[in-house]
Order: sequence, then structure tokens, then C-alpha cells
Amino acid sequence: MRNLLSANFARLWRSRLFWIAETGMFVWGVFAYFLLRINNVNGYPFENGNTYFFNQMTFVGITVACFSGLFLGTEYSDGTIRNKVNVGHSRVTIYLANLVTVACAGFAQFAAYTLAALTAGTLLVGDLVWSRLHSLPETFALSFLSICTSAAVAVLISMVVLDKAKAVLLNVLLSILLLGAGASALKGLLQPPVTERVYNTETGAYVYAAEENLGKLADLGVEIVPNPKYLSGTERKVYECISAVLPTSLALSCALEEDENGYDRFSALHVAGTLAAVVVLSGSGILVFRKRDLK
Repeated sequence: MRNLLSANFARLWRSRLFWIAETGMFVWGVFAYFLLRINNVNGYPFENGNTYFFNQMTFVGITVACFSGLFLGTEYSDGTIRNKVNVGHSRVTIYLANLVTVACAGFAQFAAYTLAALTAGTLLVGDLVWSRLHSLPETFALSFLSICTSAAVAVLISMVVLDKAKAVLLNVLLSILLLGAGASALKGLLQPPVTERVYNTETGAYVYAAEENLGKLADLGVEIVPNPKYLSGTERKVYECISAVLPTSLALSCALEEDENGYDRFSALHVAGTLAAVVVLSGSGILVFRKRDLK
């Protein structure tokens, strides 16, 4: 395993793709804080620093997926994996070494964005970079868990699909689908238990709080009613389990200020969900990879 990791990291260090990803993340970090500077100049309120400091987590699954498909796909096309097997390395250690390598590449992308925030971001907006950050230890833990699961998904596809182009395409499509699923699960969990309903005080009829009603504010009333979209009971537990497993839900949770509407953004369930996802995905990938014909 040590020799495999050494070879992987040496190749990673020389990889043009790796440095393109690092540069892209750094540039994105600069751009994000440049937008924050513009918003401040125009008088827009700034309350949640997590939205900017962990902005890259929204699409880190996609960048890890692209990197994994291209980086590991090259090993197939060049015959590197076949050579590793021929010299005596087991397929299990090859798979696990690649998983660690891709995960470390994801952490490096995270570090590049963070470096941009602390350097260029500080030059652009000063102490706004860190003055309104919330629950940093928890948020860094969420980022770590999300990257680990994203790497497990990406390596699974990259190691069982021999064609590099197909592996990249499947990785990107799956990461986009996971982003939509994660956003949907998180949206459901963040629904408030109650909501407001506007009605006409004279007729009692419910009305939309639209622009045409603004001139009749004196005739409008607001009542607090249970939110039909609020998740409770078994349904909520199912959504919480899904959110704990999906790397995109974890990534999107990084932008939250704190626990909202009964949703615990970081708990033991998220750690257990990540471990379970990584073990199941990696175990499945290893089983398929061991039966692959590398000729």
C-alpha cells in the first residue's frame, strides 16, 4: 500500500490536471469574494460568512468526479493498473490506494479555495472573511465527510468502467443527480413546522400576498397555520438518513448558519452515514474490480 500511495502521489504532483483543478479552485475563491466586495459596495446585507467561505462545497462533488474519471481512467488506458497487478499488488490495495489518492485530491481542492479566501479574500473584504463564520469545527467536519463520500462514489465509477470517456460522463451525470437529490432532501428537512397564510379580513377569503394586494394591506390579515410540507415522524427520519448518506446534502449543509427548524446539521448520524456509504461503495467497487479483465 505504501509503495502504491507513493507512486500515486508522485504522479499526482506531476499531473497537469491536478494543478488545473487547484488553480481553478483558487480562482473561484477569489471570484466569490470579489462578488462579496461588490455586494458590500452596493449595500447588500452580509450575515452568513459560511455561504462564501464554504462556497466550493456546492460543486466539489462534480470536480472530484471529473478528476477521478480522468486521473484513474488514464491508468487504465496506459496499462498502469495492469502492470501494478502483474508486479504483485493485490486489486484490493490498488483500489484503496486510488480511493485515498482521489480523496486527498479533493482535500487539496478544498485547501486551495480556503487559501484564496484567507489571502485574496482578506485583501478584498478584510475581516469579513472570518468575522461572520458559524460553527467552524462542525462545518469543517461536514466538508471532510462530504469529500470522503464524493471520492468513494467517483472511484467506484472510475474503477469499474474501463473506458475513460464513459467513466467521466457517468461520474459527472451521477454527481449532478446527487446534487439535485441532496438539495431536495435538505429542502424538505428545512421546512418550518408552521407557516403564514394571508386572508381578507372582510370576506375571510384567502388571498395571495401578491403585488396587486399591496394597496389593500388594511384589509389583509395573517394567521399562523401548520405547514403541510413539514416532515415529521417516520418520514422525517427517512429524510434524515438520506441526508446523512448523500455527500451533496452534507456539502450544502456547510452554508447553513446553525440548526434550522429542528434539522441538526451535524450529528453522529452524519458520521455513521458517511462511514456506511464509504464502506458499501468501496466494498461494492472492490468486488466488481476484482473480477474485471484488465487485458
